[in-house]
Amino acid sequence: MYSRSDYQKVKLEHHILPDFAKFLFELEKNPKINRIIPWRISRQQKWSSELRFRVTIPTVSGLKCIMSKWATAQELFVICNEKDIQEVKKEIENFAKKFLEN
Repeated sequence: MYSRSDYQKVKLEHHILPDFAKFLFELEKNPKINRIIPWRISRQQKWSSELRFRVTIPTVSGLKCIMSKWATAQELFVICNEKDIQEVKKEIENFAKKFLEN
């Protein structure tokens, strides 16, 4: 598990789903991402034993994403420059696909 001092851009006020700690550690290396803010962890009705990640909507300051496994989901906000939002979205989706295949 990663400690607070290992992360540079991930804000650690909230817990992180343990299965996604390495994912966030690698994601924060993207130079176009300014900040990553994990948000609340919630229960969902549909579940899967596989790790899942999806970008849901662009926000004023970046992107809102959902990470999930089993019946647990966590919102994640990726902060970046407005001009980079679409490019960062594509990069995150490609990175997530590669990461989750391993």
